[in-house]
Amino acid sequence: MQVTTSSSLRPFTMERFHGLDAARAIALFIGIFHHGIESFISYAKWDWITEDSQSSFLLDILFYASHTFRMQAFFLMAGFFAHLLLLRKGYWGFVMNRTKRLVLPLLLFWPFLYLITFHLWVWGKQYLKHISHAEAVAELPEYMVLSKGFPFMHLWFLYFLILFCAGVAIVRPIINRIDKREKLRHTVDRFFAYSLERQWGSLLVGLFLVIPMLGMRDWFGVDTSASGFIPRMAPFILYGMYFTVGWFIYRQVQLLKNLEKFRSSNLILGSAFIILLIVLNLLLADPSPSNAPVILAMLNTLYAFASITTAFAFIGYMMAYFSSTNPRKRYLSVASYWGYLIHLPILGFFQILVAQYDLFWALKLILIFAPSITLVMVSYRYGVRNTGLGLLLNGEKKVGKENTILRLMPDKNA
Repeated sequence: MQVTTSSSLRPFTMERFHGLDAARAIALFIGIFHHGIESFISYAKWDWITEDSQSSFLLDILFYASHTFRMQAFFLMAGFFAHLLLLRKGYWGFVMNRTKRLVLPLLLFWPFLYLITFHLWVWGKQYLKHISHAEAVAELPEYMVLSKGFPFMHLWFLYFLILFCAGVAIVRPIINRIDKREKLRHTVDRFFAYSLERQWGSLLVGLFLVIPMLGMRDWFGVDTSASGFIPRMAPFILYGMYFTVGWFIYRQVQLLKNLEKFRSSNLILGSAFIILLIVLNLLLADPSPSNAPVILAMLNTLYAFASITTAFAFIGYMMAYFSSTNPRKRYLSVASYWGYLIHLPILGFFQILVAQYDLFWALKLILIFAPSITLVMVSYRYGVRNTGLGLLLNGEKKVGKENTILRLMPDKNA
């Protein structure tokens, strides 16, 4: 088995990773869909902006299934692109880029998004439950109350990315000094090469992901990360491990072809794990206090394997079908960041408006998503794309060959 890492490659050019660009965008759009159906989920019970009068077992399954892989795949790709960015721009270029693309959007968007969402949430409870303002505030979940922990809401992913990239900036130079001959990194490279070159190799990677999953306590796979400057350790470590997986896959970019090659196998494995998890959750609902810890550990163990196999399958299919350049795909890719940042109060408003009516849930979804997506895309087209805000979120526009070719420079300490 020959391991070829980014540190041993000569300078070369290769096409832009259009498949991963598309995968990152679609993962964000899946997040918008995930939040858009949350008011219909039977086990949410007012843990969301509103609770709809209708529910659907199909939406319950889609909500659970999407939670198993979307953020895991997103952080894996974030680690991959972070490594690419570091090699392209160097240490200080990486720091400046992450500051502009992550830190500044968080500082700019969080204050007004929190104020809008907080008051929308309170108004929704008053509107649908006919209760006072004080009663509505008292019913808010803890992750939306400023006095009970900083409410990052859906922007927690930016906070995690900032922390992971800060970790890269701080820890990587230390590792370079300690691991001068890259023995440790080559050991990890060999592990990923061995694992990803095999049809069942995702299960080997999953073994390591079981460790943080055993620390989850919410009975819904990965615990919520929406509140607190000090993250909950289990989800933080888990997503950090996915970020690290992406970082090391970039050291051997040819391994992406194996994710594409084994996409069907990983999809079958992931689907089997998800079906098993759904069945067990239904059969083992309301366990006794004595059995609950064992059952939770079993479910979280299965969840670790469900997540890595479906995340690998998702990326593999995106690589297989979205790797060609296309202006429309590129447009949606850059628009997805803006869409994910602002979608929450927009979706929430329309969810509240339709919640009380006894309409078929599919019709309600149309009434929620049609105006929401229209507002997101129109606001991006006319208010963001060609403005300073668009430059901040998506970086400098590239034209001609620079739009399709990335020059990847080697780094002896990658």
